[in-house]
Amino acid sequence: MAKFFVVTLMPLLFLVSGLDLLAAEGESLPTLKLSAENAKFRDLVMPNTSEASYRKIPWRTSILQGIVEAQKHDKPVMIYLMNGHPLGCT
Repeated sequence: MAKFFVVTLMPLLFLVSGLDLLAAEGESLPTLKLSAENAKFRDLVMPNTSEASYRKIPWRTSILQGIVEAQKHDKPVMIYLMNGHPLGCT
């Protein structure tokens, strides 16, 4: 047990205490600058506002709650049901 402490935990304790000293001095971590090509690919992959508009819909997880609320406001109901594991691991 003593060998485990000296070999494994002591270097870890020194590392953590050293990180604490850096944070105490007010040095911030360096931020990475994106190149124009990386920024272009990021913008292609990330959804824009029209593609993420489905997040504004107040989806219901209860069928009964959705049906009652739809009848109250005279709106249609979209029901999406599936059978099996949500990740397709059946």
